[in-house]
Amino acid sequence: MADFTGGPGLLAFIATFTMVLAAVLLFRSLSKHLRKVRTHPPEGGAPTARRADEPPGTDDAGTGESD
Repeated sequence: MADFTGGPGLLAFIATFTMVLAAVLLFRSLSKHLRKVRTHPPEGGAPTARRADEPPGTDDAGTGESD
């Protein structure tokens, strides 16, 4: 009968711990950046600008037809 001499070892623990630590730091950074994003337009502000990749002749529905 073969004897079991151990588990994954110290190297596997260090690798797992490093991955978890990196994930926690990334999640905290993402949360900080998402808090900075403005979610609501300013009150009484100008209407939204047309997207740069949208042709000038398109209407709001995006069908490409103009009047």
